[in-house]
Amino acid sequence: MIEGLTLKDIDLSFDKDRKRLIAFLEMHDLSLDEDVEGSIALFDGSEIVATCSLSGKVLKCFAVREDYRGRNLASVLVGEMIKRLSSKGIYKNFVFTKPDNLIIFESLGYKHIASGSKVILLEYGMDGIEDYVNRLKRYDRNTLNNGSIVMNCNPFTLGHRFLVEKASSLCETLYIFVVQEERSLFPFKIRKMLIEKGTGDLKNVIIIDGGDYVVSSATFPGYFIRKQSERIESEAELDIDLFSRYIAPTLSIKRRFVGSEPYDPVTYTYNRVMSKRLPERGIEFVEIPRLEVGGKAVSASLVRERIRKGDFEGLAELLPRTTLEFLMSEEAKGIIERIKKTLSPH
Repeated sequence: MIEGLTLKDIDLSFDKDRKRLIAFLEMHDLSLDEDVEGSIALFDGSEIVATCSLSGKVLKCFAVREDYRGRNLASVLVGEMIKRLSSKGIYKNFVFTKPDNLIIFESLGYKHIASGSKVILLEYGMDGIEDYVNRLKRYDRNTLNNGSIVMNCNPFTLGHRFLVEKASSLCETLYIFVVQEERSLFPFKIRKMLIEKGTGDLKNVIIIDGGDYVVSSATFPGYFIRKQSERIESEAELDIDLFSRYIAPTLSIKRRFVGSEPYDPVTYTYNRVMSKRLPERGIEFVEIPRLEVGGKAVSASLVRERIRKGDFEGLAELLPRTTLEFLMSEEAKGIIERIKKTLSPH
């Protein structure tokens, strides 16, 4: 511990402590992210002089008061967070921070893996990006004209099927990366299964787990918070940088396919940033108009809306047979009940 300083937890449920932390972060042009699960700070008396927060295995909201820099405070904060993660059996973590902090975290053994205009991503510990890339190599079919789609599919709809059909017809191999983060009403295992069943007849389609590196809470936290902010574009740049730098070259991906986005502002922004950044990396951005039914774009959110209303007959025009069969199964009952009780965008 640094002499004269005290390390304490910030009680985010206590309004006074929360406001004090928010005020400190605002002085450093930061905000307290909605997905933060816990925060710690170093105090000099009653004053916060350094802080760091944790969301899952992502360290974020890191700041050190200018007159306390150069005193190894980052090492104390990060060491404490690593110790807490290790006690939970988590031996890998990410740092989501400003570019100005790159040297600090590299000196602590972190590896810089991606950059946005306002944020950078570093990782530390076991099973890193090189391991993920090595696992990707087993899916390589040695084809050259390849494309990809990143999908959440909460759940898999006829709109998703339409996009996959169109994209698969335009390339030799189509790789679908399934968002693995467990933030959706349909669990990852179910979402992946429905994609596999719904595309099983398309022989040039390969389904891959997105893991920590494709639209995750580390690479694109704003996707899950679903709150527009000035940082959304930079987070999208971060995710795209990682995809372009590591994933696309490994599988010879030359095109990234998306469906047009008429509803969700976060996905719309993500698509817009991709349309600019991907061609700069030699990857073609291809936007395919959404499938429409009755003048409305088919979407997973529309499916969930009809489930909430109990309109199961109306689902037939939005879903492939495989998804419909699942929704009628015993396994889906718990998911349907959760959908009815929440208005979550996920």
